[in-house]
Amino acid sequence: MGTPPPPDTTTGTGTKTSGVRPGARAARRLIPLAVSAAGLVVGLGLWQWAGVRDPVLFATPGRSLSALATLTEDGSLPSALLSSGRLLVVGLALAIVAGVGAGLLLSRARLLRGSTDWLLFALQSVPIVALAPLILSAFGFGLPAKTLVVFLTAVFPILVNTAEGAHRVPTTLLEVARTFRSSEWRIWKDVLLPHTVPYAMTGVRQGIAMAFVGTLAAEFFLNASGVGGLLLAASTRFDSATVLGLTLLVSVLAVALMGCGRAVEGYFARWREVRP
Repeated sequence: MGTPPPPDTTTGTGTKTSGVRPGARAARRLIPLAVSAAGLVVGLGLWQWAGVRDPVLFATPGRSLSALATLTEDGSLPSALLSSGRLLVVGLALAIVAGVGAGLLLSRARLLRGSTDWLLFALQSVPIVALAPLILSAFGFGLPAKTLVVFLTAVFPILVNTAEGAHRVPTTLLEVARTFRSSEWRIWKDVLLPHTVPYAMTGVRQGIAMAFVGTLAAEFFLNASGVGGLLLAASTRFDSATVLGLTLLVSVLAVALMGCGRAVEGYFARWREVRP
């Protein structure tokens, strides 16, 4: 008896298939969603239980959503979201431009990178609250001071990830580019930037989360306004329903923005995607 032929793994066009059945592929996508949904249900259940057990300290999800509806009806929540959103967008945009630019520069200037690594990590570890008095003295209580706080909280993850991505460009690719006498511009365009973008987008996603923290910190400590101002006022009144409702809203917005960042990262990093 001869050896049975191997299974056909090619399509009619001769292209190899992944060998994964459609049902298995769908299950692989649905299982994480099911686990996430189960975790969300369990979390809401615990929240409801805590709210019923101690209604003064923990408002139930229903009371928290009702508090958000009240803030929406009187117009305070939409205006606060607009104010906080403008601050976050401006600060994050400046952090992306500065972080990506400085990261690429550090990756190409070895002496500068080697002499400033320790400084970057030292600055990244400084609590932004410690800088608040200095920022107040230098820029006052307006938008520039708040923007600086958001910028400082978001720029370092973007900078470090961008520099690391550019530093990890395979030496072989650079040597091949130089062998074909590629100009510095073509090395940046064809090798350096495509390899660095996924790392930079990872830093941007981290920067988004940090920008949310910086926005609330700026609105807490520099001038009570926006969503941070609403949170501060509700905390002063010990209004747990409004505090928990606003916290939930901020978390949902952060997850949505980071999801957008992940989609952009996936688009630019299709070449890096590895299927199990």
